[in-house]
Amino acid sequence: MAPGDLFEAVCERQDVPRDDRVPLLIWWAARFSELGFTPSYGPGDHGNLSCRTPQGCLITARATAKARLQPEHLVEVVGMRQGDGRPHIDYRGLHLPSTDTLLHLRVYATRPDVQAILHGHDVQTLAKAAELKLPVTRRSAAAPSPELIDEVCQMVRTHEYLLLRDHGFLAMGRSIDEAGERVRQWCARARSR
Repeated sequence: MAPGDLFEAVCERQDVPRDDRVPLLIWWAARFSELGFTPSYGPGDHGNLSCRTPQGCLITARATAKARLQPEHLVEVVGMRQGDGRPHIDYRGLHLPSTDTLLHLRVYATRPDVQAILHGHDVQTLAKAAELKLPVTRRSAAAPSPELIDEVCQMVRTHEYLLLRDHGFLAMGRSIDEAGERVRQWCARARSR
Protein backbone atom coordinates (compact mmCIF):
# COMPACT_ATOMS: atom_id res chain seq x y z
CA MET A 1 0.00 0.00 0.00
CA ALA A 2 1.35 3.42 -0.97
CA PRO A 3 1.07 6.47 1.27
CA GLY A 4 -2.17 8.35 0.61
CA ASP A 5 -4.05 5.31 -0.71
CA LEU A 6 -7.73 5.45 0.14
CA PHE A 7 -7.97 1.67 0.43
CA GLU A 8 -6.04 -1.44 1.36
CA ALA A 9 -5.55 -3.80 -1.61
CA VAL A 10 -5.82 -7.50 -0.76
CA CYS A 11 -4.79 -10.00 -3.45
CA GLU A 12 -7.12 -12.98 -3.52
CA ARG A 13 -5.41 -14.73 -6.39
CA GLN A 14 -2.50 -13.92 -8.71
CA ASP A 15 -3.65 -14.56 -12.25
CA VAL A 16 -4.54 -12.74 -15.45
CA PRO A 17 -8.23 -11.76 -15.52
CA ARG A 18 -10.30 -13.39 -18.25
CA ASP A 19 -13.08 -11.34 -19.79
CA ASP A 20 -14.28 -10.89 -23.38
CA ARG A 21 -13.95 -7.11 -22.99
CA VAL A 22 -10.19 -7.15 -22.24
CA PRO A 23 -9.25 -6.44 -25.91
CA LEU A 24 -11.65 -3.48 -25.99
CA LEU A 25 -10.19 -1.94 -22.82
CA ILE A 26 -6.70 -2.39 -24.32
CA TRP A 27 -7.84 -0.78 -27.59
CA TRP A 28 -9.28 2.27 -25.82
CA ALA A 29 -6.19 2.56 -23.59
CA ALA A 30 -4.03 2.72 -26.74
CA ARG A 31 -6.33 5.38 -28.26
CA PHE A 32 -6.12 7.45 -25.06
CA SER A 33 -2.33 7.23 -25.21
CA GLU A 34 -2.25 8.26 -28.90
CA LEU A 35 -4.48 11.25 -28.14
CA GLY A 36 -2.29 12.36 -25.22
CA PHE A 37 -4.91 11.62 -22.54
CA THR A 38 -2.52 9.52 -20.42
CA PRO A 39 0.51 11.70 -19.58
CA SER A 40 3.48 9.79 -18.17
CA TYR A 41 4.69 10.08 -14.58
CA GLY A 42 7.65 7.72 -14.87
CA PRO A 43 6.89 4.09 -14.14
CA GLY A 44 3.46 4.39 -15.75
CA ASP A 45 1.00 7.00 -16.88
CA HIS A 46 -2.11 8.74 -15.64
CA GLY A 47 -5.64 7.65 -16.41
CA ASN A 48 -7.52 4.41 -15.89
CA LEU A 49 -10.24 2.41 -17.59
CA SER A 50 -12.72 -0.06 -16.15
CA CYS A 51 -15.81 -2.08 -16.90
CA ARG A 52 -18.32 -3.63 -14.54
CA THR A 53 -18.18 -7.35 -13.74
CA PRO A 54 -20.64 -9.44 -11.70
CA GLN A 55 -18.44 -9.15 -8.59
CA GLY A 56 -17.01 -5.65 -9.05
CA CYS A 57 -15.00 -4.40 -12.01
CA LEU A 58 -12.11 -5.02 -14.33
CA ILE A 59 -9.68 -2.08 -14.08
CA THR A 60 -6.23 -1.08 -15.27
CA ALA A 61 -3.48 -1.77 -12.75
CA ARG A 62 -1.50 1.07 -11.23
CA ALA A 63 1.78 2.20 -12.80
CA THR A 64 0.95 0.88 -16.27
CA ALA A 65 1.72 2.46 -19.64
CA LYS A 66 -1.56 2.58 -21.56
CA ALA A 67 0.19 2.48 -24.96
CA ARG A 68 1.65 -0.94 -24.09
CA LEU A 69 -1.23 -2.31 -22.03
CA GLN A 70 -1.53 -6.12 -22.04
CA PRO A 71 -4.10 -8.44 -20.38
CA GLU A 72 -1.74 -8.96 -17.43
CA HIS A 73 -1.95 -5.20 -16.72
CA LEU A 74 -5.62 -5.52 -15.81
CA VAL A 75 -6.97 -6.41 -12.40
CA GLU A 76 -10.37 -7.81 -11.46
CA VAL A 77 -11.83 -6.31 -8.30
CA VAL A 78 -13.95 -9.01 -6.68
CA GLY A 79 -15.11 -7.36 -3.49
CA MET A 80 -14.94 -4.49 -1.06
CA ARG A 81 -15.34 -4.58 2.69
CA GLN A 82 -14.70 -2.19 5.53
CA GLY A 83 -11.27 -2.66 7.07
CA ASP A 84 -9.36 -1.02 9.87
CA GLY A 85 -10.18 2.60 9.18
CA ARG A 86 -10.30 2.25 5.38
CA PRO A 87 -11.95 -0.05 2.86
CA HIS A 88 -10.27 -3.30 1.85
CA ILE A 89 -10.50 -4.06 -1.85
CA ASP A 90 -10.14 -7.71 -2.78
CA TYR A 91 -8.70 -8.31 -6.24
CA ARG A 92 -7.33 -10.92 -8.61
CA GLY A 93 -4.36 -10.05 -10.77
CA LEU A 94 -0.63 -9.74 -11.04
CA HIS A 95 -0.45 -6.05 -10.08
CA LEU A 96 -2.08 -3.64 -7.65
CA PRO A 97 -5.36 -2.08 -8.83
CA SER A 98 -5.43 1.57 -9.92
CA THR A 99 -5.28 4.15 -7.14
CA ASP A 100 -8.70 5.32 -8.44
CA THR A 101 -10.34 1.91 -7.90
CA LEU A 102 -12.43 3.14 -4.97
CA LEU A 103 -13.82 5.97 -7.12
CA HIS A 104 -14.80 3.50 -9.86
CA LEU A 105 -16.47 1.14 -7.39
CA ARG A 106 -18.44 3.95 -5.76
CA VAL A 107 -19.63 5.26 -9.16
CA TYR A 108 -20.76 1.75 -10.14
CA ALA A 109 -22.66 1.48 -6.84
CA THR A 110 -24.30 4.87 -7.45
CA ARG A 111 -25.20 4.19 -11.09
CA PRO A 112 -26.34 0.58 -11.73
CA ASP A 113 -26.82 1.43 -15.43
CA VAL A 114 -23.15 2.36 -15.92
CA GLN A 115 -21.11 -0.50 -17.36
CA ALA A 116 -17.83 1.34 -18.10
CA ILE A 117 -15.82 4.25 -16.71
CA LEU A 118 -12.95 5.88 -18.59
CA HIS A 119 -10.70 8.44 -16.90
CA GLY A 120 -8.06 10.49 -18.67
CA HIS A 121 -6.51 13.92 -18.92
CA ASP A 122 -7.08 16.59 -21.57
CA VAL A 123 -5.71 20.06 -20.86
CA GLN A 124 -7.82 21.70 -23.58
CA THR A 125 -11.08 20.35 -22.19
CA LEU A 126 -10.14 21.47 -18.67
CA ALA A 127 -9.27 24.94 -19.98
CA LYS A 128 -12.60 25.27 -21.83
CA ALA A 129 -14.84 23.73 -19.17
CA ALA A 130 -16.82 26.92 -18.54
CA GLU A 131 -17.23 27.67 -22.26
CA LEU A 132 -18.43 24.11 -22.86
CA LYS A 133 -20.68 24.28 -19.78
CA LEU A 134 -19.22 21.06 -18.45
CA PRO A 135 -19.82 20.00 -14.84
CA VAL A 136 -16.64 20.36 -12.74
CA THR A 137 -16.04 19.21 -9.17
CA ARG A 138 -15.67 21.92 -6.53
CA ARG A 139 -12.84 20.00 -4.91
CA SER A 140 -9.51 19.60 -6.66
CA ALA A 141 -8.68 16.07 -7.71
CA ALA A 142 -4.96 16.74 -7.33
CA ALA A 143 -5.28 15.01 -3.94
CA PRO A 144 -7.88 12.21 -3.99
CA SER A 145 -10.10 12.13 -0.93
CA PRO A 146 -13.27 10.46 0.34
CA GLU A 147 -14.96 13.88 0.10
CA LEU A 148 -14.06 14.17 -3.59
CA ILE A 149 -15.45 10.68 -4.25
CA ASP A 150 -18.68 11.67 -2.45
CA GLU A 151 -18.92 14.79 -4.62
CA VAL A 152 -18.35 12.82 -7.83
CA CYS A 153 -21.02 10.30 -6.80
CA GLN A 154 -23.52 13.14 -6.39
CA MET A 155 -22.61 14.54 -9.82
CA VAL A 156 -22.85 11.22 -11.69
CA ARG A 157 -26.49 10.92 -10.72
CA THR A 158 -27.25 13.45 -13.47
CA HIS A 159 -24.12 13.47 -15.68
CA GLU A 160 -22.33 10.91 -17.85
CA TYR A 161 -19.28 13.11 -18.42
CA LEU A 162 -17.66 15.43 -15.92
CA LEU A 163 -14.36 17.04 -15.06
CA LEU A 164 -12.33 16.58 -11.92
CA ARG A 165 -10.99 20.05 -11.03
CA ASP A 166 -7.28 20.51 -11.79
CA HIS A 167 -7.08 16.95 -13.03
CA GLY A 168 -9.01 15.30 -15.87
CA PHE A 169 -12.24 13.85 -17.22
CA LEU A 170 -14.48 10.99 -16.15
CA ALA A 171 -16.75 9.42 -18.78
CA MET A 172 -19.37 6.79 -18.14
CA GLY A 173 -21.39 4.61 -20.48
CA ARG A 174 -23.59 1.56 -20.87
CA SER A 175 -20.61 0.08 -22.72
CA ILE A 176 -16.89 0.75 -23.08
CA ASP A 177 -17.47 2.12 -26.58
CA GLU A 178 -20.22 4.47 -25.42
CA ALA A 179 -17.96 5.92 -22.71
CA GLY A 180 -15.09 6.21 -25.21
CA GLU A 181 -17.24 7.97 -27.80
CA ARG A 182 -18.37 10.40 -25.09
CA VAL A 183 -14.70 11.26 -24.48
CA ARG A 184 -14.04 11.72 -28.20
CA GLN A 185 -17.03 14.03 -28.64
CA TRP A 186 -16.25 16.32 -25.72
CA CYS A 187 -12.53 16.53 -26.49
CA ALA A 188 -13.32 17.28 -30.15
CA ARG A 189 -15.66 20.09 -29.06
CA ALA A 190 -12.91 21.56 -26.88
CA ARG A 191 -10.50 21.57 -29.84
CA SER A 192 -13.00 23.12 -32.25
CA ARG A 193 -13.53 26.24 -30.13
